[in-house]
Amino acid sequence: MNTKNKRSILAALVWIAMIPLCTTNALAASQAQINTAIDSGLANLSSQQTVSGYWNYGGYEQAATGAAAYAMLSQKIRWGTNTATYQAKVTNGINWLLSQATTTTVSTRNDGINICPGGTGSCPAVYWYGAGETTYTTGLVAPAIAFYASANPSTVATTSGPLAGMTWTQIAQGITNMFAAGQSTVNNGNRRGGWRYFPGDGDSDMSTTQWAVISFTYDQILGATTPDIVKTELAFWLAAVQAGDGSACYQPGAQPCENADTGGLLLSLNFIGKPTSNPAVQAALGFLNNNWNTYENGIWYGNFGQPYAMWADYKALETNIGLNNTTTITNLLDPTCGGNSPTTCNWWQDYNQWLVQNQNADGSWTGYYYWTGVLATSFNLPILGGSQIPTNVCDMNHDGVITTADISIISSMLRRVVTQGSSGDWNFDGHITTQDTRGCTLQITPVTPG
Repeated sequence: MNTKNKRSILAALVWIAMIPLCTTNALAASQAQINTAIDSGLANLSSQQTVSGYWNYGGYEQAATGAAAYAMLSQKIRWGTNTATYQAKVTNGINWLLSQATTTTVSTRNDGINICPGGTGSCPAVYWYGAGETTYTTGLVAPAIAFYASANPSTVATTSGPLAGMTWTQIAQGITNMFAAGQSTVNNGNRRGGWRYFPGDGDSDMSTTQWAVISFTYDQILGATTPDIVKTELAFWLAAVQAGDGSACYQPGAQPCENADTGGLLLSLNFIGKPTSNPAVQAALGFLNNNWNTYENGIWYGNFGQPYAMWADYKALETNIGLNNTTTITNLLDPTCGGNSPTTCNWWQDYNQWLVQNQNADGSWTGYYYWTGVLATSFNLPILGGSQIPTNVCDMNHDGVITTADISIISSMLRRVVTQGSSGDWNFDGHITTQDTRGCTLQITPVTPG
């Protein structure tokens, strides 16, 4: 296979973020329809788990298990009378993943820069091999672990297997260490700043790079720290891979340049701190708008019916413009939202309408090409649930910066019970308290002099 222009199978198998947001009001499909679709999807995923704790996916069981466990956790608020059953399923899946981890020791990148916390010596690294496609697989596992352990990050995760004795925070830091050490550098030419299938192989592509970004994002929930050099170098990759029409290409100047990679680009630009007003962000948003009302085609192209693209674009838009924005994505598939919306439709409502209409009777979604069955369902459930990527828990007005305006909004929500990790829930405890206002105050974006 020509790896320059084609992705591996797992590259197409993949999902990130995420955590449910339940404060949005107007929905495309009715709330009752969405709730029913989520309940059916959860039941379907639960029924597909093996007795050993993993989900089957043609040799990519680690990736599928990470995606499925995360999808179920992202909709925990909907578990209801199934809470005990679903919790046991997720715990079995997480325990199986812990038993499948690989550990090693890292110190510097291939340019000699030390990436370990504190900047000296060596440090442990943790990853999931995933049939040789470590970046994708670990990028699916990291969010599931972060969400599962967010309430007790300092406890020991397991007493047996490769991660025996490590706390959840240490595991998250190990994942971050692995990606930081394996980032491509200036020594790798125009692949600088990204990642490919196995960190440290000296190559990069946009589809793979987003999973390193997802891992960094979720590891931070458990207390892991990302070296500053990672974001500095990532900026080089993002500039190199963006085309003149605003899209992101698979590799610099190499097709495909489409919705899925553009979603990964937008998520990554948000991660390195680029506000929505940034020209690169605006160009990418413009491309998504121009190509929004398209269907899956040619394996990698299109939007609706293409689970990988829909999940990538959802993550990108949720982090950059929020769920209620009606002015950025206007080229909707169904501008009337099926006639169910009393107000102007938005991009998320457009997705919801399509997902409700196209769910199978057994609660699954058919998917497309490589993304079918468990993965299609695992990607679609967090979209319906309004999952929130934890890059902007404190950014209440989705303007790309944390300011006193955001703190005021959080203060107005004090004593409110919310979904764990939703907007304003800085400490992921499901309640808005003064701890959240203090934590988000520490995140206020510094004002650049001049």
